[in-house]
Amino acid sequence: MLVVALLIANYSLKSQSFKFGTITADVGVGFGLYGISSHSPVNNEDISGIGLIGTLPCVDAEFGLLRFIGVGVHYRRGTYGGYKGGKIRGTDFCPMVDFHVANKKDKFDLVLGVGYGFSNMNTPNIGSESLKASGGLLRVQIAPHIYFGKYVGMFIRVAYNQHMLNNNIELIDSNGKVYTQADGATWNMAGVEFNFGVAAKFDIFKKKEESK
Repeated sequence: MLVVALLIANYSLKSQSFKFGTITADVGVGFGLYGISSHSPVNNEDISGIGLIGTLPCVDAEFGLLRFIGVGVHYRRGTYGGYKGGKIRGTDFCPMVDFHVANKKDKFDLVLGVGYGFSNMNTPNIGSESLKASGGLLRVQIAPHIYFGKYVGMFIRVAYNQHMLNNNIELIDSNGKVYTQADGATWNMAGVEFNFGVAAKFDIFKKKEESK
């Protein structure tokens, strides 16, 4: 029944900004606020608080499967707050499924997305302690798009990210000794991210549709 409903909606809606064969791409910058809770066995220290992340760049690309469903990828390079004398830098890569819930107008598209991917972060080997961690990333986002013409526009995006890094965490002390989850090392982090930037779209089957 769900498949039938999707097919009916796909062929019944007209004049939308997103449909089968639409390719979209977003490039932007942003910032985020993250809650961090961790334990370091290096000094038997508990760490908690709220940190700021700067995003440069974030890149998204998507391909339309139906008039309101697309699949794509999200990439982000981020710089987090300082930790033990060094900045935390990380990379996110996340396959996404996007739902275009309001795209009946050519100039507007409201996108809800969910995805699960990969995240890593590290600090330079300076100070009393350094960090290396990698693991899963759960991402949920909402992104209004406004197009000024047929191809180019802008977007604003709010996203929630849950990082799951404890299975692959290394805390390294000044002597080079490595502490892992087996030693009690943890790094729990989740937060809200805000992005804005340039959006573009292109319909690869446009000529075929116009000829019908």
